Amino acid sequence: MKKLLGFFCGMALLGAAEAKVVTYDFTITVQHITEMDHGANPVYVQSSTRPGALVSVGEQVHGTFSFNTETPLSVVYQPPVQANGTWLLYSDSVNYKNPIDAVFQNSGLHTTLPAGVKVNSTVQVADNATTFHNGDVFSLINSASYKGEIFTHNIELGDSTGAVFNSAAIPQALNFSQFNYGSYGFSRMSVDGLWVEVDGDISSLTLSPAPAVPEPSTYLMLGAGVLLLAWRRKARA
Repeated sequence: MKKLLGFFCGMALLGAAEAKVVTYDFTITVQHITEMDHGANPVYVQSSTRPGALVSVGEQVHGTFSFNTETPLSVVYQPPVQANGTWLLYSDSVNYKNPIDAVFQNSGLHTTLPAGVKVNSTVQVADNATTFHNGDVFSLINSASYKGEIFTHNIELGDSTGAVFNSAAIPQALNFSQFNYGSYGFSRMSVDGLWVEVDGDISSLTLSPAPAVPEPSTYLMLGAGVLLLAWRRKARA
């Protein structure tokens, strides 16, 4: 019984150490729309005429994004060493763990990609970095190719005073009130090279409620507790 109890306790500890995924809800108002053909002649428009991106300036957008606080450092690329502060990139080339999803309220555009589409996801954290004028930056950038079209999403939060972060590690939480600015951007390039980019400032950012279904670690710890009680009762008998 003691060996079995030790096994379950160990499994419970492993479960408790699982990577933490944090999810936030955000809202923006579309402020800029840029159209471009084959990488040339960018034009600002009030409403996009591009298929799959028929959005307008002033449109409300509601979305969510998640990031895994244990996403590993990118082995593909790291920014140059900063004269001041630190700037690091985090990326998991095997598992897509950091999604961004947005719904445009008027046009009905929903940016979720079909299941199974490979998404390149990168988390960037800058702490007092020279490149960002000694400020702090958190950004989540996703890109994907689907049926010949290229999609990108970008969430960026910045603090020009450099007071938010104490290191360039992925933060365990984000407090929107600590940042000077926040933005969301979405772009789409069609098979025929027609490109559109939509962006706006984040107006609200709130932590999404935790899921109601218990995590596996919760069940493991509960099982370990039950076994512990059973062992104590047997020892007293």
